Amino acid sequence: MANNVITKTLRKIYQYKIALLFLALWAHVSLLNLFFVSYSGPVFLWEENSELLTIQVHLFIALLTTGFYLAVNKLSEINKAKKIKVTDKMWLACSLALVLSIGFLLI
Repeated sequence: MANNVITKTLRKIYQYKIALLFLALWAHVSLLNLFFVSYSGPVFLWEENSELLTIQVHLFIALLTTGFYLAVNKLSEINKAKKIKVTDKMWLACSLALVLSIGFLLI
């Protein structure tokens, strides 16, 4: 009985996995930018974090990461279906694109 309820709940959650991924990424980026720890303790950046530009940047980062996840997921599905052979060089290019995008966002 409990196993059936858990299975149904997980199926419902799985339907919204992309939206949940986006929300989790947005919350993660926002919380990481909310405070930093100095020698005198944590410093909260309430005003800076509630500016419209900051919120837009956080949403953009989450959207970009979700889009990258969808692209790699689609590429993996194409590879599994054997429609197009995806070589190791392509996976390396995807990894390099991810590293470069993270580097760009950190600068």
